[in-house]
Amino acid sequence: MAFSMDNLTFPIGRLFGVPIRVHLMLPLVAVLAAVSMAGMGVWAIVFAIVVNGPLLLLTVFVHEMGHVTAARWCGFKPDHILLWPLGGLAYISKDGITPKEQIFVSISGPATHLPMMGIWALIMFFTNGGHITLSTAGMWYTTDFVPAMCVAMLVNNLAMLIFNLLVPCIPLDCSQIFLSVLLLCGCEPSTAAGVMVFVSVPVICLLLAFGVWSFFSGMAMASMTVMMALWLGFQTYRLHQANRQGLLATMPLFATAMAMKTSGPSTAAAGGAAAGRVVGGGAGGGFKPFEGQGHVLGKGTTNNEVCVASLVVVAINAMLIAQMSGNGP
Repeated sequence: MAFSMDNLTFPIGRLFGVPIRVHLMLPLVAVLAAVSMAGMGVWAIVFAIVVNGPLLLLTVFVHEMGHVTAARWCGFKPDHILLWPLGGLAYISKDGITPKEQIFVSISGPATHLPMMGIWALIMFFTNGGHITLSTAGMWYTTDFVPAMCVAMLVNNLAMLIFNLLVPCIPLDCSQIFLSVLLLCGCEPSTAAGVMVFVSVPVICLLLAFGVWSFFSGMAMASMTVMMALWLGFQTYRLHQANRQGLLATMPLFATAMAMKTSGPSTAAAGGAAAGRVVGGGAGGGFKPFEGQGHVLGKGTTNNEVCVASLVVVAINAMLIAQMSGNGP
């Protein structure tokens, strides 16, 4: 059998009717995180595995289920969720989605971090003597494992909330909300795409510069920051090229906006209901290769991009660990 990039993912089951798949590189990232803590004792290694493994997976899954639930509410059908080193990808048929629906779907993912933060804060309150903090100062893995875990998850959820809602780079949730607002205000799709690219480029440059600085400073999240900046840059380039080549109509949000301008909102909505709200999962809801349109923090991503990005994340993590080991204690 010929090798396929799809072989680099494996199913872990279905939750709420949605198939869940995991990229092979994701467990390796958790292992590398544990290796980076090797000199700090057994409990530090266990802490790294728990936080960067099951708890991070759970957090990302809940975020993606926020998108899936909102999409279902709007009449769209999810195909599957993929968990990979840069987060989660929820593949949902979005043909015919309107700007208002896109805002609802986009904001529903980050909104899940608020109740999750509340749960972790409550656990910390009962396990940390009634104190809630975002700092692990004075905590030890051996005696304060649960409070330290709560701090890590509070920080992770806060970072995901801020990153997705305040970083205006395609295809993050903030960019989808920003684009939808522009389209609702009557902005031409081509102009809206140009504005999105113009806003994204300086933010990506700053993010990449911070990632490079973090790498040479030996910070643990350097690989994620660098890879995220590169991935966002590639997605922004794709949007720029689609705009230049007149291919914005291949993207559901722009396609609906164009249809609304030419035939009116009611006709476009009816067309969306017929074209996109009953497809995406197939008759049997089976797994399909990652090559079609999907909601991936707001946009489609191909399987090749997923695999290449995952490989780079693992490679940068390995380089960072080697650098830290070379520096010695």
